[in-house]
Amino acid sequence: MNDLIAQAVRDILTVCHPQKILLYNEKRTLSTGKLKALSLCIIVPNGTNCRQLRTNLYLAISVDISVSLNVYPADEWQTLLSEHSSYAAWIARKGQVVYESET
Repeated sequence: MNDLIAQAVRDILTVCHPQKILLYNEKRTLSTGKLKALSLCIIVPNGTNCRQLRTNLYLAISVDISVSLNVYPADEWQTLLSEHSSYAAWIARKGQVVYESET
């Protein structure tokens, strides 16, 4: 895993205890291949205020690249996965798990 992605995950873990984090997009410069942006999807426990959490996460992430976040409560994530055309289902198909809670 790229150092910037690993740092973003560490920053997220200082703010919340997600069930899963998926990396579903990376943008790199053409000339050097250097990472310049990434997109993460964060699955959090039910009852989490996702709107407030997303704000707190943006403030906590310390990497010097653009980061896009999607935050879903676990029950909504599971429901959306069954809808093949949903954005969440697309993320699940395209993304790779970069963190998963052991509990």
